[in-house]
Amino acid sequence: METLILNCDFSNVNDETTNEFRSERKRYKEQLSSLDYVGILSIVNAFQTKVCVSGFPGARSPGSEYADLILTTILQTIRWKVDENIFPSNKVEERLLALYIELLKSGPGSGHCELLQLITKHVEFQDLYGDSLQNVIGGFKEIFYVEGGNDSIYIDTVKRVYPDQLSTLVIRSDKEDRLRSPEVHRALMDLFVFYLVQLPHVPDTLQTVLIRAQDKIYQAYHMQPFFGIQDAGFYRSQLLRVVDFIKDPKFPQNRQICETTYRKLPNILQIKDGKMIAEVYADICQLLKEISLKRLTGENTDLLKKLDCFYKEIPIECFKNPQIFETWAATSQEILEKSPHEKITGNELAYTTDRFTDNLKPNANLGKIWLSVIGGFCGWVHEKLMRAAERTLSTNQWKSCWKWKENMSIAKAMIKALTNADYSSVENAEDYSSNAESFLEKLLDQLILVKVFKDVEVEVAELTMVTMEAFGKGVAVDRLCRTASEKMSLMNNKHLIKGYLERFLCLLKNEDFDWDGGWITTAGVDFFNNLIKSSGGDEVRDLEMDEAFIQVFLFCLSEDREYISLQRQHLNIFGLVAVAGLPQYTNLHTGKTTIGRLKPLFPHIQRLMDDDDEMIKTVMRTVTRILGEEVTQLMDTQGMENLINLYIKERDLATLDAISSAYEGHSEALASHFLPLLKASTQKTQTNEIVMQTMFLKKVAEKQPELFTKEALELIFKHHFMEKNANPQVLMVLDVVSKSHAENLEPFVESHLMKTDLMMELMAHYQFNILIRIAAKCNDKQSLVYSYLMKRLHESNIEQVLIASIQGLREMHSVFGTDIFTQKDKMYIEKIKEKGASKTVTDLVENLLNELEGRSIAKVSKDVEEHSGQIEKLEIGVAGTKVVLKKVHRDVKEQGEEIEGVKQGLGEVNTRVDEVEMDVADTKERVEEVDKKTMSNAPIWSRDVTKLLNPESEHDWRLLASRLGYSPDDIRGWATQSDPCMALLSEWYATHRTFEASRGVLTILQEMNRLDAAIIVENAMKAAEGVVTDEPVDYPEPPEIFLSYQWGHQNEVKLICRHLEMAGYKCWMDIGQMGGGDKLFEKIDSGIRAAKIVISCVTEKYAKSPNCNREVNLSVNLGKPMIPLLMEKMAWPPAGSMGPIFSEYLFIRFFQRPGEETNDDRIWPAAKFTELLMQMNCLKIMPDEENIATMYKNWWMPVVEEIVIPKRNEKKGENKAASSGQENVNRESQVVSPDVFISYQWGKQKEIIALFQRLTSLGFTCWLDIRQMGGGDSLYDKIDRGVRGCKVMLSSVTTKYALSANCRREVSLADALKKPIIPLLMEKIDWPPTGPMSMVLTQLLYVNFSKDESIQLSWEGKYFDELLSKIKQHVPTAKIEEIQTNSSKQEKNTKDENSVTNGNDQKQRKQETEKPSYPEQEQPRVNESSTKNSANTVQNEDQQSQVDKKKSSTCSIL
Repeated sequence: METLILNCDFSNVNDETTNEFRSERKRYKEQLSSLDYVGILSIVNAFQTKVCVSGFPGARSPGSEYADLILTTILQTIRWKVDENIFPSNKVEERLLALYIELLKSGPGSGHCELLQLITKHVEFQDLYGDSLQNVIGGFKEIFYVEGGNDSIYIDTVKRVYPDQLSTLVIRSDKEDRLRSPEVHRALMDLFVFYLVQLPHVPDTLQTVLIRAQDKIYQAYHMQPFFGIQDAGFYRSQLLRVVDFIKDPKFPQNRQICETTYRKLPNILQIKDGKMIAEVYADICQLLKEISLKRLTGENTDLLKKLDCFYKEIPIECFKNPQIFETWAATSQEILEKSPHEKITGNELAYTTDRFTDNLKPNANLGKIWLSVIGGFCGWVHEKLMRAAERTLSTNQWKSCWKWKENMSIAKAMIKALTNADYSSVENAEDYSSNAESFLEKLLDQLILVKVFKDVEVEVAELTMVTMEAFGKGVAVDRLCRTASEKMSLMNNKHLIKGYLERFLCLLKNEDFDWDGGWITTAGVDFFNNLIKSSGGDEVRDLEMDEAFIQVFLFCLSEDREYISLQRQHLNIFGLVAVAGLPQYTNLHTGKTTIGRLKPLFPHIQRLMDDDDEMIKTVMRTVTRILGEEVTQLMDTQGMENLINLYIKERDLATLDAISSAYEGHSEALASHFLPLLKASTQKTQTNEIVMQTMFLKKVAEKQPELFTKEALELIFKHHFMEKNANPQVLMVLDVVSKSHAENLEPFVESHLMKTDLMMELMAHYQFNILIRIAAKCNDKQSLVYSYLMKRLHESNIEQVLIASIQGLREMHSVFGTDIFTQKDKMYIEKIKEKGASKTVTDLVENLLNELEGRSIAKVSKDVEEHSGQIEKLEIGVAGTKVVLKKVHRDVKEQGEEIEGVKQGLGEVNTRVDEVEMDVADTKERVEEVDKKTMSNAPIWSRDVTKLLNPESEHDWRLLASRLGYSPDDIRGWATQSDPCMALLSEWYATHRTFEASRGVLTILQEMNRLDAAIIVENAMKAAEGVVTDEPVDYPEPPEIFLSYQWGHQNEVKLICRHLEMAGYKCWMDIGQMGGGDKLFEKIDSGIRAAKIVISCVTEKYAKSPNCNREVNLSVNLGKPMIPLLMEKMAWPPAGSMGPIFSEYLFIRFFQRPGEETNDDRIWPAAKFTELLMQMNCLKIMPDEENIATMYKNWWMPVVEEIVIPKRNEKKGENKAASSGQENVNRESQVVSPDVFISYQWGKQKEIIALFQRLTSLGFTCWLDIRQMGGGDSLYDKIDRGVRGCKVMLSSVTTKYALSANCRREVSLADALKKPIIPLLMEKIDWPPTGPMSMVLTQLLYVNFSKDESIQLSWEGKYFDELLSKIKQHVPTAKIEEIQTNSSKQEKNTKDENSVTNGNDQKQRKQETEKPSYPEQEQPRVNESSTKNSANTVQNEDQQSQVDKKKSSTCSIL
């Protein structure tokens, strides 16, 4: 049979050959049955050689049928021998599998497929693994087109057999465990991907075969073929194959390939294991990028939709992975830059953005990456991308990562991207515009908040203009344009305004621009108004810029312009530009030399003052009022006449105001229109209108009194004069008229001018002047006016009327002479003098009587003039004749007699002068007394105190000023004044309530040991106690909480205030309570006094703020509980004058650390706000339950807060950071701090000064307040620096020291800073001393200087040596050597004293060894409870008892 096969040409076989084999088949079977395994194997090899060739006949051909018969015969024989155990099954199976593989590699053709079916029909292969599996799959991969005959038979056969053979031999879907085994799973997935990437490399006729085979694998794995793959390397290799497949420039080669990729790509990306995704994510992103970069068209774009299969199935933990985010961000940026702007791609990017935003933990590095991605979003005109960008940008937990000052280039790029976007490509312009508007608003609000908006001014302006122009082309981006125009400003780029005005004018001139659509009108008006606003602020305005503004206004104000939009039923863009912009633009020119530039506009303004639209008419009249008197420069006489005619027609006050303003420059236009204007004004009945009219009439009267004819005056008297509130102004007008045309007023004397009930008493002077001038012109009115004046003098008791009447009578006398006065009237006038009227009235009466008697100064002057003339005549007479000389002698004699009378009068005058001098002296004394009361805010006792404190000394006024909290600059300023202490006290009492101010001064004087001045203050306060009894005053309920903060953190404190109010608490915050000017300190003072608790929002700027220091000092002095909130990371207690105060308090950390972010706008960890509420609750501050918001209904429910205790090395890092902060503080002070800080109470000052001198003589550098403090130095600031810089503190303990607030702060600050403290017992008291210091001092060993107080002046002996040894433990080695050298030169201590000192040192070291170590805390903790220890008197204690007490105290604390 082997020969038969080898000699057979299957291509030339016919039916006869086949039939012949059938007839001889039995013989061949018998022959085969006699062969051994080697023989059969040889036949199989021969068969393989002949059939596994190219050109083998196809199915249904004679050659194919002949091969089927031969193979069937061979397989039946082999099967019989295997069943009979003649042949080993495994070897047979192996050989037939090799035949099977060779058949596959031969095409397979349709004839091969028939043979493949025969093999699997007769041979039951075992499950394939290892090399067998790989070889078979390799065979399946060898598929290629081999036949050129009947193509349909070939395709039908291969399409049917090839996938079935794959399923039968390789897949075997009935064995699920095998399919999911890693080896088989990988092999099939490799084949699955092969079928996809091989599609472009096979003819179209075979593509269906590969797709069906791939479907067999897909179905076997229940539509999730890659689910469960754990080998990241294998999966990565498959992804790279797909990437190369898609990167082909020809992809997709046809629709079938695209559809297959569309269906199978989700199967490849369908992995759900987070760890696996993290390992291969970079390769996945590469695949997604290649797909996104393809320029797909038509139906092929559907492929992009399948990208969401990966994003929506990815586990949520993957979105928390920073490495995955960085990979995605880099890929996204490349996609955004290079790929077509497909909507589907944008949707997937937006979806992923939301997931990363919600799950990724923020940090600064990721924030910068985010900004780059968001910037890419801005370049795509895609509504969902803009929504995602806005959401990420405004998410609270990410806001702290943006750091706009560092990333301004990115912010600019975002706005430029919005500007350069292709708006014509957007499908839903309205949705995009809305989302882009929201994004831009959030972005610009953040830039404005951090004060960097000025850096993007140009970009925002350009965006506004571009979007406005895009709207004109039909793109609905009006919302985006509106937000940009609302925020726009060019304050720092004024040179660009002209260009934007020209572009804006082009849009206005475009008749096809739809200004009535959407929000574009609002955007246009805001844009123009912001250009106007940006143009202001400079002394010199650009002429070309103003000309551009004028061109816009002229276009909008032209006569043929319509101002109403029929669609909106409101003003259109032209009307709004005029109404909104013109007043603002006019304001920029008023009062400046550029006012003349408005001249082209004024004719239009004047025309529109009579417009039909009420708003336009009102605004134009307002503009004329804004111009004021400068309107004269803008209009001519015709313009004035137009205004007058308009007022006659409309009777509008704004028009009258414009007329009044322009009157000075165009008064000639009023002459012919005065009466009609006056008649028009009579139709106004409101008091304010009449008052305004009379003010204008006064101007006219002063310049054109001739216009006030009798007819005009009749109108005035009938209308204006009768209005009581306007009557005073009318009298002023008539007063001016009466000076030149009094005769025109004559008809109205009795009917109006003498109607007392119409006029105010204060205007009597004007009334009487008018009447007298009328009487002077009209003789028949003399007696009438005189009688009226006397009548008013008789009837009125009002001083102003009396004064005016008397002055009027004097005027009547000067005009009409004495004859008009009757004797009766003279007697009455004299009685007025005797009635005891005021001095002013009395003097006026006396002057009147003197004038009536001819004793007036005017009379004397007149006589002197007459005498001078007579003397001249006499001189001429002397030169003439002797007769005349005799007459002169006679006249001289007569004159001599008259001179005697003058001398007598002169004597009277001298007497009066003496009286005046006495009055002046008395007045000076009173003025000085008034000065004392008014020139200074300080009390009267201040002068006595200043006499004591002004002389220079250690405890003079400068130390008082420092203790009161004033700065060095304040003190230097007062030092330049003649009485510096008085200036200090005046300032102190001007800003503080008198009683508390006095108490504060008294307390500080006592602390300064200036008892001489303190006694003066104390006596004055005691004397004032009984002056008046206190009365209860009802105040409105004040807020219980005072928020103290520095204005740089105002927004954060507003947020705290809002949440406290949501929790039911009322808060005092200066922005809601303040008035203006000098009410500042008063409001703060009352707020702190009324509050039950003070919350201090502490920052570095807060600690340095003088005002904040005053608030803290006042709170401490008033004993107000304080809760410090630490608003930023900083050292505690803060450096500066607040350090000694805050060292006694626990702060609440109110800033967030990584991982503590909230999902809203809160800047603090949620648990810390609950801690604040609990502290307030402990202080009995109860909320108003009606006002508690839902968020804080159950705030007392405990919040689990994860507390991380850092390791030692981390703490050291923090300590290092803190120490570096301290180094910065020390560097700022630029002062080398002394080694020893001496803390004492001023009652022991003499002894402490001696200690200071002793220590300094031994080489120590010591800090003592009176030695360190200069005039005006800040007390707390110096103390803070001294404590921070010292090596050791000496605490001079006395009873007063233990109770002193300042001493307590010094000790607390030293304890908080871990400074060594050495107590010096200066008095015989119990140890530890009672009071707040007990907890600090109870653990310390004191040096007992109380047994022999004489030592406190000499500072020698064993106790002083003990003190020196303690100091040396904390002073640097170099210092000790220097001190030892100095000490040896001065004295040597006895051996006994040295032994005592050494013994004490050993006890001290032993105690320190036994002292338990405590972990470092986040902040200094002050134990608020008192340690109760039975105290024995110090007098009977020795050093060993102190050690015992210290141990006992330590146990008690533990």
